[in-house]
Amino acid sequence: EITEALKKIDFNKVTLNAEEHSVFLQEAGMEIDLGAIAKGYITDQVRELFVESDVTTAIIDLGGNVFVMGASPAREGDVWNVGIQDPFAERGASIGSTQQSERSIVTSGIYERYLEVDGEIYHHLMNPKTGYPFDNEIAGVSIISETSVDGDALSTLVFGLGVEEGLAYVNGRSDVEAVFVTKDKEVYLSEGLKDNFELRDEDYTIVEK
Repeated sequence: EITEALKKIDFNKVTLNAEEHSVFLQEAGMEIDLGAIAKGYITDQVRELFVESDVTTAIIDLGGNVFVMGASPAREGDVWNVGIQDPFAERGASIGSTQQSERSIVTSGIYERYLEVDGEIYHHLMNPKTGYPFDNEIAGVSIISETSVDGDALSTLVFGLGVEEGLAYVNGRSDVEAVFVTKDKEVYLSEGLKDNFELRDEDYTIVEK
């Protein structure tokens, strides 16, 4: 399903073969950097190690990539309260939370890594069609999925699609949920989160779609 979504993006000199699970680079000297999904891959590997070691309760946190295992020892029930990052505040500040267990939460946004030149902010989420950062209404997006590597890929993908198309894509899947936060401090929730998200910051507003 991720491959199908990626086909909508113009990769110019990159050819994907879904049947053979291969990538062909059409021009000599081209390289692919998989750094965008490195933390997700490592998160999933740590989780596998924990499972093999009979660890049943844990939070794996690689900064932007979080995986919650089992039940929270700090509260009753079998879920964790997972905060959604405020894209306009320091790391760890949340706008609200969702209750999750055995799920990955990956957050990407314009606040993560950026460069300011002559008063212009250039963030790290790049549009392959232009070579410049994506320019849309999203300040941050959090993807909730079964694996962290999927969350890494999908957070960048849906960021590039924008709120409307990104939300439609997520709602078309049964294994992924998302929280979109816009530059205007509006919050958009995928269908599966509408009854599983508590907004706590009065500066933000949930918008129904």
